[in-house]
Order: sequence, then structure tokens, then C-alpha cells
Amino acid sequence: MGPFSEQDLKYASEFREWVHEEVLEKVHERYPEIEEVVDPHPVEEYFQQVWDYPGAWYTVVAIPERYRNRKALVDTLVKLTIEKHTG
Repeated sequence: MGPFSEQDLKYASEFREWVHEEVLEKVHERYPEIEEVVDPHPVEEYFQQVWDYPGAWYTVVAIPERYRNRKALVDTLVKLTIEKHTG
């Protein structure tokens, strides 16, 4: 995949920020002093290719492909963030 337009990267960056906000909400339940999310995924990984009508590939903003769903991504980032800041 790639290269991405500036607009695509902007959308992916905003989506990634929303994910990070969700991660921080969960982290703050136990560690309110933590202010930075540990995310090993660059913004370019927040895209997926989807085959759609009329038979073409489209690139869409989404969670990194190795996760089943957003909850799995958020839970992983919460774990990584807490480990990095407390371990």
C-alpha cells in the first residue's frame, strides 16, 4: 500500500488520535499520571485495502490489520502503555 495523499494521512492520524484518547481513558482508570500512549504502529499502518464494487481495491482508514477489532487494538495499547510507564 501507499503512497498516501496528505489528506489520507490526515484522516488516519485523526483516527489514530481517537484510538489514543480511548486508550488514555482506560489507562487513567488505574494510572492517572500517564499522559502518553505507547503505539508501535506508525500512522501508515492505520489503513486497510478493501475489495469493493465495481471490482476495485480501495484504501480505507481502519485499525492495523493484525487486530480482530478496535477493542483488541485498544486493549493491546493499554497493556503496552502501562508496561512502558510502570515497568
